[in-house]
Amino acid sequence: MVTFRRKKVNVPMIAVTGGKGGTGKTTVAVNLAVGLNMEGLKVMLVDVDVDGPCCATLLGADLGVGEEVKIFRPLIDETKCVGCRRCVEVCHEHALFSLQGQTPILFEELCSGCKACQLVCQYGAIKDGWKTIGTIYTTDANGIRLVVGELRPTEPRSPMVARATVLRAVSELQSGGYDVAIIDTAPGVHNAVAQPLWVADFALVVTEPTPLGAHDLRFILDLARELELPAEIVLNKADVPGGSKDELLSISSERGIGIAAEIPMDDELLRSYLSGEPLVKRTPGSPAAKALLSLVRRVAKRLKGVESDGTTA
Repeated sequence: MVTFRRKKVNVPMIAVTGGKGGTGKTTVAVNLAVGLNMEGLKVMLVDVDVDGPCCATLLGADLGVGEEVKIFRPLIDETKCVGCRRCVEVCHEHALFSLQGQTPILFEELCSGCKACQLVCQYGAIKDGWKTIGTIYTTDANGIRLVVGELRPTEPRSPMVARATVLRAVSELQSGGYDVAIIDTAPGVHNAVAQPLWVADFALVVTEPTPLGAHDLRFILDLARELELPAEIVLNKADVPGGSKDELLSISSERGIGIAAEIPMDDELLRSYLSGEPLVKRTPGSPAAKALLSLVRRVAKRLKGVESDGTTA
C-alpha cells in the first residue's frame, strides 16, 4: 500500500474501477469487501456508480430512506435586480442569460451551483435556492458498512453526487474503527470516476479478455497514471471462449502493472446474484469464489503491511 493520499483519514481506500461497463467491477468490489470482513477486518463499501448503483442488490441489502444531495440554485429577486449582468458575465457554465437592464433567466440544467453569481451581485438580488440531485444511503449488510450514492433520474450532474458520496464516506471513516474502505466506481474515465480515484490509495482495475476490454483498459490505466495512483489488474471472465487474454497480458507487461487475480467464468455467480448473497459466502468452493478469495488474501496481506501512519511497513 502507498502513503495515504488527499484525504484527512488514516484508513486505506481501495478503488475497484474499470474502463468498460459490464466487466464485473461490482462483483469484485462486493466480494472483496465481504471477503475482507471474513478475514476479521472492519470494512466500509462505498458505491459511487451513482448512475446505476447495485452493490446493495448483490448484498441483499435494504437501503431504506436516504439523505438528499442538494446543490445551490440562484433565486433572483426581481425587485432588487438592476440588470447589470455581472452575474451573467461571471457564469462559466453560461447558465444565466439576459440583455442589459433585464432580469437574468436561469437555464437550470446548465447551473453547477458554484455561487459565483451570488458572490458578485452587489445588490443582494440573488438568494439561496436548492435543488435535489441525488440521494446517499447508509446501511449495514453481510457484516460490512454500505454507503451508496444515487443520482436522481434525469439529472446530469453525476460527478457532484459522486463527490458528495465520497465526502460522506470519508466523514464516517473519520469516526474511527474501520480497517479499510472499498470504493466501487462508475465505469469509464470521466469526472465521476476521477472523484473517487482522487482519494484512493490503490486501484484494482477490472477488465475482460475482449477487444473492448483491452481498449478501455488502456484508458483507465492512463487515468491512474495521471493521478499517480498505483494499480493492479483484475482479469475477470479470464477463460471466456475466444477471448483476447494475450493482449491483456501484453498491456500488463508493457505498463509494468501486475495481474492481481484471474477470475474464471462460473455459473455460481448468476445464482449468487439471484440470491442476493455474495459468492464468497454462498459457495466459497466454486472456481470464481476461489479466485476472489485469493484476491482477498492478497489485499489483506498488502493491508497488513500498512502502518498506522499510512506508510508501508
